[in-house]
Amino acid sequence: MTRLVPKNQLTWRGMAALLAVLAGLCTIFALVVTVAERWQEHAQAQWPVATARVERCSLRPTSTGRRNRYYIDCRLSYEVGGKQILTKLYSRTAPGPEVWQYPPNQIGPLQEWLDKHPRGTPITVHYDPKNPGKAIPVAGELLPGRPRTPSNLKLLGTAAICCLVLLAIARAGSERLRC
Repeated sequence: MTRLVPKNQLTWRGMAALLAVLAGLCTIFALVVTVAERWQEHAQAQWPVATARVERCSLRPTSTGRRNRYYIDCRLSYEVGGKQILTKLYSRTAPGPEVWQYPPNQIGPLQEWLDKHPRGTPITVHYDPKNPGKAIPVAGELLPGRPRTPSNLKLLGTAAICCLVLLAIARAGSERLRC
């Protein structure tokens, strides 16, 4: 005996399956980015160390057209092999205090970091031996928003869970239709 299935059940099952595929693609993308950035962070942690001095640091508005977002722009100097090196470091961006945001006061950690690092403050950095002008602060000196691997892992986990839940919904819908 053939059983008629209401159209909306097929539609929901199909939508859950489509969303599961999209969440699966997001999971794969997040996995690739997480592995690549973790590898880069690990490689940078192996670079030689130098003590840099803050030449200037300030909070600057972004120039990307997204108004009311700010980032830390620092200029550091350090010596490598008898040569004086100047480099710039940047933080992640954060919305200004006048913008509604969750969590609130995302600019706070940027301002706190600036307050702790006035001109002349020493900062220990890892520098690229192939390109000494490229440097990153060591773990205890990191600018807000670094490293990225913990955030990437949260995104990866969320995408994977969404994919699994949507697959379960799609499968439950298909098993219900067989009865």
